[in-house]
Amino acid sequence: MGQAVDVDLLARAIAWSGEAEAARNEAFNVTNGDVFTWENIWPAVADALEMKPGRPVPLSLAREFPSWVAPWDALRRKHDLASPALAEFVGLSFQYADYSLRYGHTESGPPSIVSTVKINRAGFTEMMDTEDMFRKWFRQAKQERLLP
Repeated sequence: MGQAVDVDLLARAIAWSGEAEAARNEAFNVTNGDVFTWENIWPAVADALEMKPGRPVPLSLAREFPSWVAPWDALRRKHDLASPALAEFVGLSFQYADYSLRYGHTESGPPSIVSTVKINRAGFTEMMDTEDMFRKWFRQAKQERLLP
């Protein structure tokens, strides 16, 4: 299990903390407010990409990505995408995904859950559904012609 934080939500929390008296000299955890597992979030990711979710297949994104360079370039041309070459576009994201998705591990890792009670009690109560966050960012990437 884990948590995510939408960068727009984080920006609003930072702006709030710069103005709120209750935030003075305090440190806060900021998350979307929900807990998710990757297994449960994939259908929302697939939906956001207008795809059907497939069955789980263990693979290392970092190892596989070189085989995706040519198909990615073909997609960029076909859809006149503004996105750069794959290595530039993803940076170290595939290595981070392998780590986050626990590639090569057979057991779940420890849950990564933090409490947002303190920031809520101090007055910042905004939350965001993580599935909505993924849909938002994939929709924006499509609008900006970064994804087909």
